[in-house]
Amino acid sequence: MDRFIETIIGDSCNQGCAESNTELSTALTLETALQLSQKLDQQLKTSQQVIQKTIEDNTETYAKAQKETEKAQNSITKLLEGVDELQAKLGDTETGIQARLDMAIQTKEYKKEQLTSNSAILRCLRQLAGINEGLREMDLMIQGGKLDEAALKILDIEEVLGGIEELEDTRVGEILRNRLEMARMNIKERALQAFHKTIAVEVSHHAALLHAQHETNTNVLFAALDSVEDHGETCQAFNVYIIDTFVKPVLSAPSLELNDKSLDTDFSVRINREGSETEASDVSMIVLELVAFTKRKLGDRAWTDSALVEITQLVLQRCFLKRIPETRADLEAFDKVVGVLSDFESSLLAQCVKPPAEMPIQNAVKRLDELFIEQQCSQALAQARKLAQSTSFAVHSFEEHETWGVEFLRGIIEAAGTQLDSSLEQWAEGQGQMVFPRCIVSESMARAICRVYWLINESAQCTREDLADRLKEAAQCSIDAYLALFPVVHRQQLRRVPALSWQFHNDCLYAAHHAAILARLDQNRLGQWTRTAQTALKRGTVQATAIVDAESRELKSLIDSGVFYSASETVQKQQLGQMHKQVQLAVMQLCAGMKPPALTPQVFYRACGSYLDAVFAATIEGIVGVSDISADDSQVLSDHCHSTLGLSVHFKLDTDILNVYSKLASDQHENGVLWDSDSDGEGDQECARLTREYCKMADKLKQLADILVISRADILARRRAGLLYQFSTDDYGY
Repeated sequence: MDRFIETIIGDSCNQGCAESNTELSTALTLETALQLSQKLDQQLKTSQQVIQKTIEDNTETYAKAQKETEKAQNSITKLLEGVDELQAKLGDTETGIQARLDMAIQTKEYKKEQLTSNSAILRCLRQLAGINEGLREMDLMIQGGKLDEAALKILDIEEVLGGIEELEDTRVGEILRNRLEMARMNIKERALQAFHKTIAVEVSHHAALLHAQHETNTNVLFAALDSVEDHGETCQAFNVYIIDTFVKPVLSAPSLELNDKSLDTDFSVRINREGSETEASDVSMIVLELVAFTKRKLGDRAWTDSALVEITQLVLQRCFLKRIPETRADLEAFDKVVGVLSDFESSLLAQCVKPPAEMPIQNAVKRLDELFIEQQCSQALAQARKLAQSTSFAVHSFEEHETWGVEFLRGIIEAAGTQLDSSLEQWAEGQGQMVFPRCIVSESMARAICRVYWLINESAQCTREDLADRLKEAAQCSIDAYLALFPVVHRQQLRRVPALSWQFHNDCLYAAHHAAILARLDQNRLGQWTRTAQTALKRGTVQATAIVDAESRELKSLIDSGVFYSASETVQKQQLGQMHKQVQLAVMQLCAGMKPPALTPQVFYRACGSYLDAVFAATIEGIVGVSDISADDSQVLSDHCHSTLGLSVHFKLDTDILNVYSKLASDQHENGVLWDSDSDGEGDQECARLTREYCKMADKLKQLADILVISRADILARRRAGLLYQFSTDDYGY
């Protein structure tokens, strides 16, 4: 400070001397010098006063700064204010006090922070040492089976770990938390193992056994599980094990019997997989005894709420859903079973900690009518699928034409074990009779149609319109499903066996017939039933066309055009005869499988005409393709044409059968519907008429036979008279 004052004084004097020297250098006279001397004295006195005042001020300020410095430990804020005041007067560059104070404050704060950090590290290390010791003790408790104490130790360690802020979001903290989570899982696994050691499961083909192996302090297990916040997961896992390995196998067996002689140590159920169905009351009793046995061995908390609900659902499935009667008459007698199962559900679910949100059996009882309808619908569709996939191909032959009416409906419904609904009976009486001509349909289709009418009768008895609509929809879908599946499943058989193809063709017509009748009954679903009928007719037409085309190609392949060359030669003539026999045999076999009552006469005639046309067209094509025909060859080929025309004899059918169809055609014609229009003609005249009606190529083949033997002049004369048929190669390419 003294040096600072000297600096101030020195600077002031030097400044005054410099100014005096400047003025002296300009003085010209003594008077001027005297005046200057007086002025300098005055300035010196003024400077001394200023310096004295400055010294006094600086001394006072310094004293104040020194006093505030001594009080720095008590009031840092006051010290800084004094320093700021001193700095404002003297300047920080001169004093350096602020810089030294800042450095001292920083040093002190750093040491304080270092001390705090070291204290925190030391405290954290001590806590980690305690956690490590706690983990060691926890492991020893788990190994020693003291699961409840180990669980409490986990909670203590977690509390300590949570209070160490320094370990948050650190790798060490994460490792410790994972270690504790593994300990939790270990406790749960050991508790589950203890449950398994307490009760063992043994299931064979004839018996199911729950064996109590040794006593277990389940209170310790549940206390440990509560401490680790298991929320019933371990107990639920054990329940699932019991349900999967014991309850489900037991409930899947038809006949059950409880062995109550050793319920203190074992729970045993005798199983008979070939015996009669055990009543619902006995099944309920066995399940309740099972739950009681496990609770005696494991405590009241042995079963979780969800496990009890699952057991209820299993009993519901076995004793209720799978035993819903198939008829409404039996449905009324089902009330006894309903009462037993309702009591069982109340007893079992009363053991839940929290009442379940839904009671499965009570809900099913409320929906019994709906479940009954769903069962009928699903069974109908399942039966349609099974019938369509069946490979028995059994035949359902009508002894006479099927006449639809009240008696027909009553017979079908009563055969199913129920009664025809009065509303359906009244409707049928107002419709009169509708006839389906006698033919062969499959037993599968006949059974499917019976099921359809049974569903329609059930729908008439429904009080809820929505359930009635579901039955009608199932009836329609069962027909659609059968007709869609059968040609896909039996594709190869339909290609190889013509009789099976014609049978499916008849099935389609039979389904269309009854779908059209049901369209008149169910006006609300008129469009759907009409579409089903039209689809069935289309499928039948497609099937008939496919089999006719396939067999026609086979017949045409039997005709070798090479044998028409040099037909009069012995070898060629013999080959021509053999070929004719093969064709004749093939046509005879095809017609034999189609003759009524396998098909109706009209369908038979159309198919037979197509087969003969194929033979006629191939014969014409082969002969016309010969470029040069001798007179001898012409005679042989003409005879062959007449022999081929003789195949039309297959149009001839048994008179008694034709009379049945002719009477039906006459009756249907009076009603405006014509199923078959067969003539009562006899012998060759009838065959000739049918040949002209159903064979397009017969007249052309007959004309070719004549042309081969008449003269050229006769051919020209017939042509001028317009007696020759004009046809191109497209015609005989039929």
